Amino acid sequence: MSFEQNRYMAGLYCRLSRDDDRSGESVSIETQKKILSDYCTAHGYGIYDFYCDDGWSGTNYDRPEFKRMMADMKSGTINMIVVKDLSRLGRNYIETGNLIEKVFPETGIRFIAIGDDVDTDKENMDLDLMLPMKNLFNDFFPLDVSRKTRQAFKTKAEHGEFIGTFAPYGYRRSAADKHVLEPDPETAPIVLEIFEMAAYQGYGYNKMAKELCRRKVLTPSAYRAGLEGKPYEKDPYDWNLLSVRVILENQVYLGHMVNGKRRTVSIKSKRVIRVPEEKWIVVKHTHEPLVSEQLWEDAHARLGARKRTGKTGQVNMFAGLVKCDCCGKALTLANSSGHKNYFACNTYKRKGKEACTFHYLRYDLLYQVVLADLRSKLKTVHRDEDAFVRKVMKKLGTVDDRKQMQMRREMDDVSKRLSKLDAKFDKLYDDRLEGIISDKKFREMAEKCETEQNQLEARSAQLQQQLGEQSEAEQNVSRFLETIREYAEIRELDAELLNRMIDKIVVSDRVPDENGGFSQKIKIYYRFIGDFGEDRFVK
Repeated sequence: MSFEQNRYMAGLYCRLSRDDDRSGESVSIETQKKILSDYCTAHGYGIYDFYCDDGWSGTNYDRPEFKRMMADMKSGTINMIVVKDLSRLGRNYIETGNLIEKVFPETGIRFIAIGDDVDTDKENMDLDLMLPMKNLFNDFFPLDVSRKTRQAFKTKAEHGEFIGTFAPYGYRRSAADKHVLEPDPETAPIVLEIFEMAAYQGYGYNKMAKELCRRKVLTPSAYRAGLEGKPYEKDPYDWNLLSVRVILENQVYLGHMVNGKRRTVSIKSKRVIRVPEEKWIVVKHTHEPLVSEQLWEDAHARLGARKRTGKTGQVNMFAGLVKCDCCGKALTLANSSGHKNYFACNTYKRKGKEACTFHYLRYDLLYQVVLADLRSKLKTVHRDEDAFVRKVMKKLGTVDDRKQMQMRREMDDVSKRLSKLDAKFDKLYDDRLEGIISDKKFREMAEKCETEQNQLEARSAQLQQQLGEQSEAEQNVSRFLETIREYAEIRELDAELLNRMIDKIVVSDRVPDENGGFSQKIKIYYRFIGDFGEDRFVK
C-alpha cells in the first residue's frame, strides 16, 4: 500500500428513499455498503465508518447520518467521502454542486462517486461539464417521480379508491384490497350513535364529546395508536368539539370516497395546505355506508337549528364558556326579581357567599363585548396577517428564526461533545485494562466525564423542549388563522362560532370605580392562542 493511499480515511455514505423503490432500481443499503467497502479495499483506502440514511429523500439535506458525516468532516476525522453515485449524496443540483465544487475542496475532502466516475482528485475535474448536468438530472428525477406519483394517486382517487394512510374512524382497510374500506366492528357503532345523538337526542357537539368521555370511549387517535401497538401519552378518552365535528361532516360515512382535501405545496416544501372543497375528488357509493341519507340530513338539520335555552327562556349560546375568575366554575344564565338574563357564579348560587361571590353580568353586555372583540381580531387579521402573527408569537414567548438557529447549532455542538466524551470514556477504559492508568486515576477521570455528560444531556433536553414549544406555538397560530380565515365578516354571534373560536371567557366580580359606579373585567381566551393580555371592562 502506498503512502498516497494510506493517508485517506474515508466516510462511506449510503442513502435510500421511497423514490428509489418506485424507480425499480436495486440500491439497498446493504448493496451500497458492499460496493463502497469493496472499492475502498481494492484501492487501499482506510474506512472510518458507514453513514446510512435509510428512508430519506435526496431533496432533504437535514438527514441525521449525513449531518453526522459532515460533522466528522469538519472535525477532521475523515478526509474522504465515497458514495455509490451522485444521487446518493443528494438530488438538489444547487446544494450538491456547492458541496462538490466548494465545501469539499475548502475542507480538504476528496469526494468519489463510483458509478458516475467522479473523483475530485483527478486533474481538470472542475472542467468536467457533465458533472453539473448529472446533478441537474438527479434534481429532476424526484420531481418527475413526484409528478408520476401524484398522477397515479389522482387516477386511483378518481376511481374511488382509498389512498389515505389511515382508514377513517369507523372503517378499516379491507384485507382483500387495501384501497377498499369496510366497517370496523369496534368503532362503526360509535359513529352511528354520534349521528343518532345529533339527529334524535338533540345533542350538540360539546354534549356529545362529554358523553363519549363519560363512557370512556377511546378517541380516534387513541384507538389507532392501540391498533398499531404504539403508546398514547394523552388522555385516551379526551373527546372534544372538533373531534366530533370532523366525524359529523365527513361524507365517507355515507359510503362516498372523498380524496384530495389537502396537499403539500411542492416536493421541496412539506407544508400542507387545504384544498378548496370544489376541487375535492368525490366518488359516490364506493363502500358500505355507516349512516343513511335520511339520518345524515336529520342530524345536520337538527344541528343547524339547535338552540341552547335555559330556564330563563333565553338562548344561552355561551353555555360552558363563561367562567368565574375566583372559583373557576361556570357562570350560568339566570333571572330574578328585577333582573333578567344575567350570568351569575354557579358556586355562589349553590353554596353562598362563603364559597364565592355573585359575579353578576348582564347577558347583553357580554354579547356586545365578545362580538366587538371578535370583529376586532378578524379586522386585524384581514388588514395585516403577518403583523398579527408576529404579535401573537411574541405574546406566546417565541423567539425569532436567528435565535432558533442558534439553539439548533448549540444542540449540534452538545451532540458532538457527547460523542467525544463517549469516545474518551472508551479510551480511558482501554487504558485502564492495559495498565496505562491506575484504577484511581480512571475513576477520577471517568467521574469528570460523567459529570459533564449529565450536564450536557440536561442542556440537550432543555433545548429540545424549547424548540418543541416553538414548533407547537407556530402550529397553534396556524390553526387559529385557519379557523378565522373562514369568516369574511362577523355580524352576529352563535354557538358554533363561539365554540370554534373561543376557549373560555373569564369574568371578574364587579368592583367600585372612581366615578362612584362599578366596573367589571372580562378576559377572552381564544382557542389555540389564549388571551392577548387585553382586558375588557363593562360598567
